Amino acid sequence: MQNQDIREYFSRIGIQKITKLDTALLEAFGKEEGERHIERLDELFGRSEERLLCGTGGTVYLHRQEELVAYMNQSLKMSLLAASFYDRVFFKRAAEFLLEYASCFAEDIFDMGCGNGILTCFLALQHPDSHVTGLDLSKEAVCVAGELAGKLRLQNVYFMRNVQEMKKVQEAQKVQECGTLLSCRTAHENVAWRPLCEENAAAALTAEEQEQRHRQYAGVLSALIKPRGYLVSVERYDDDRAYAGLVRALERQGLLQVKGTHMQFSCKCGDGTGTFQTGIFQKTG
Repeated sequence: MQNQDIREYFSRIGIQKITKLDTALLEAFGKEEGERHIERLDELFGRSEERLLCGTGGTVYLHRQEELVAYMNQSLKMSLLAASFYDRVFFKRAAEFLLEYASCFAEDIFDMGCGNGILTCFLALQHPDSHVTGLDLSKEAVCVAGELAGKLRLQNVYFMRNVQEMKKVQEAQKVQECGTLLSCRTAHENVAWRPLCEENAAAALTAEEQEQRHRQYAGVLSALIKPRGYLVSVERYDDDRAYAGLVRALERQGLLQVKGTHMQFSCKCGDGTGTFQTGIFQKTG
């Protein structure tokens, strides 16, 4: 039933198998507009790749792709096309993981780095008695996520851009922390990551140095979760030592990995392949 639920959800929101994004853009927007999108995306991808590879002076990792993210989320139609090409398999794998550990989702649910809301809305459908809040810094992504929730007629999901806005909602609802926090592909944006050309040197960092690198963000995540609540983590890590640093940092913040919940999977992401580490962590105390 899990795969059937996911297939039905993808069909309902318009996630489809796309082998060539250029062809899909031409079919969706017509020749003239489609060609404009292709040209602009090529330009933004090139700029984004250069920023990730070489760095951009004072621009932190979190903001090195924001132009590209904004463009791909200019409309729900564009966002779902991009998600279909780049992330369809990833979203399928992630949704399978969320269903497998559905018992860990209860009360209020936060989705840190929700993007266009595909997984957030999936959680809202699967847990209709929970209040689900999606948080993302991209105003375009938040707008698209809200439109997706409207398309699905969801009444239990909310989207916002920053923690301060979320805290106002929490205060209004008299909720201070969540029962479950989903953190999906957020660590690389919020940890002090170096340009990719320097990351080979980072691979030589000791376990303690890797833990220290992740310490601040682990504290941010822990502060959002109530005692005995859960962190559901889905992060892209090729380096086992770097992921071990994240796990150690979470442990220092009282988030202990639930035995048997760690899983690694690899999947195609657009033209490339990504390796992801997943796990469930419970907050002590």
